[in-house]
Amino acid sequence: MLCILSPSNEPEFNLAAEEYLFRNFSDDIFFLYVNQASVVVGKHQNALAEINFKYIREHDIRVIRRLSGGGAVYHDLGNLNFSFHQTVADTAKISFKSYNLPIIEVLKQWNVPAEISARNDIFVKGFKISGHAEHVFRNRIMSHGTLLFNANREMLSKSLKHESGSFTGKAIQSVRSKVANIVDFLSETIAMDTFIQKIVVESLASPGINSMYTLSESDIKKIRELAVEKYSTWAWNFGYSPKYRFEKANKEGSVLFAFLVEKGMISEIESVGEGLSELQKKAVQQKMLNSPHKYESILQQLSTPEINRPDLIECFF
Repeated sequence: MLCILSPSNEPEFNLAAEEYLFRNFSDDIFFLYVNQASVVVGKHQNALAEINFKYIREHDIRVIRRLSGGGAVYHDLGNLNFSFHQTVADTAKISFKSYNLPIIEVLKQWNVPAEISARNDIFVKGFKISGHAEHVFRNRIMSHGTLLFNANREMLSKSLKHESGSFTGKAIQSVRSKVANIVDFLSETIAMDTFIQKIVVESLASPGINSMYTLSESDIKKIRELAVEKYSTWAWNFGYSPKYRFEKANKEGSVLFAFLVEKGMISEIESVGEGLSELQKKAVQQKMLNSPHKYESILQQLSTPEINRPDLIECFF
C-alpha cells in the first residue's frame, strides 16, 4: 500500500485526486489531504438543501460534490481527510469498519477513547469527530472520512445549517450529530502537522503500507485537468442534484416563488402575492423557465426591465 500526502489545500484538486487515484491506480493507497474552507456534499444530495447559501457566499466557502454517497461535511485547515483505496477479489466481503481501525489506534495512543459507530463514523464520548463514506466500482473500493482535529466549529455549524425556504425531493439528507474536535480531548497541545506526521508514521509501521509515494508531474497535471473539467463546475457541484421543488417568500411575505428544478434547470415556476404585478409574474414565468437555479443567472433575470426586482433574489436561495 502506498501512502500519499496531497501537495495542495485546494478542495477541487483533492476531490479530483481521490477520483484520479481510484480510477487510474491498481495499487492499494492511503491518501491524506487538508482542504481550505469548503462544504463537501455526497454524490446523491441536493447541494443547496444542505447549506446556508447566504453564509457560504459571504464567507467564500466552496461547495464541492464528491464521488461517494453519504452526507455533507465541512472542511477547513483544521480538518484532516483520509481515504483508503483498495482492489479486492470480492467487494461483498469487505468490512468498511476495518479502514478506520488504524485511525482509532493512533487516537488511543493519545488517550483519546475513540469508538467506531454502526455507520462507521468515529465518536469520542458521544461526540462525532469523523464522518465516513465509501464508493465501490467493480473490484475497486474507496473508503474515506474526515477527522475534525481543530476545525472552526462556528463556521462548520453555520455553513451546514439551511435556514429558510422549503425543499422537497428524493435527495439523500444528512444526519446531523453533535460534533467535537480531537484537540478537545488531548491533554497536550499538538499542531496539525504533528498530528499528520503521527498518522503517517503509524501507517508506515502498519502491515501492508509499504512506502510513501509522491504525485508525479503527470499525475498532478491530470488531476488539475479533472478538477477544472468536473470538480470546479456548477454542473457537477449543484446541477447534478436530484430533482427537487423549492418554495420561499420574501421577508415581507408579499411575494412567494415555487418552482421545480430538474438537472439544475427550472422546469416549472409560479409566483404569487401582491408584491408583483401581473406583467411581472408573466415575465418571471417566461424568463425563468429553463434557466439554471444559479445565483448569477437568477439575479440577471430578476434585473431585466420586464421584472426589475433584483431584491427578490432572496426568494430563490
